[in-house]
Amino acid sequence: MGIRHALMGTVLGAAFVVSGVAAPAAAAPPQVHPQANIVTEVGPASAHPGFAEQAGTAGLTVAQAEALQSQVDSALARSGGTQVSLNKIDLNGTGTIVLPLPGQDRAREVSASGEVGALYTCSYYHFCAFSGTSYSGSVIDMVSCRSYSIPWGGNGSWKNNQSTGTRARMYGSSGSLIYTTPGAYSSDSVGDWTPVWTVRPC
Repeated sequence: MGIRHALMGTVLGAAFVVSGVAAPAAAAPPQVHPQANIVTEVGPASAHPGFAEQAGTAGLTVAQAEALQSQVDSALARSGGTQVSLNKIDLNGTGTIVLPLPGQDRAREVSASGEVGALYTCSYYHFCAFSGTSYSGSVIDMVSCRSYSIPWGGNGSWKNNQSTGTRARMYGSSGSLIYTTPGAYSSDSVGDWTPVWTVRPC
């Protein structure tokens, strides 16, 4: 049973729309609600100088690189960590956040040389939370037994590819347990993140 079915009618019935990673045309103040979209625009930004070459090799225009960097900056402000490539944040060794490139709806890793890789997959021993349905949008890739903040609401998806039988637990704003996934391997291509504030993948 997916998150959506487990929570329907018991926690929240409201539907929110996941906006993916599209950058708005005009600059706006950052939204700080814990469940705001992880890639909320924070205003004009220059592409990170360390990744400008990656952006060029990946085929991004200057405007696209700036928009993507602004999205990464917003994700860094919400989740912490260190930007390690054009569209990837290292969560201090406990996992990563990968954002889709401009014009794409699914995350792909970008190599040090700027080559764009295949669609992001959730590796063995990992739990992955996606901001969009059908494993699209930004992805938080969790590899440690700790709590991870979920900064988006609305319909998204998840994959539990941890060791066989491992269950992830999802908690609401009060810290109460609201859903436990089936044992690995398990997944849900359409699940409501709205009531979920944190995930502990173990």
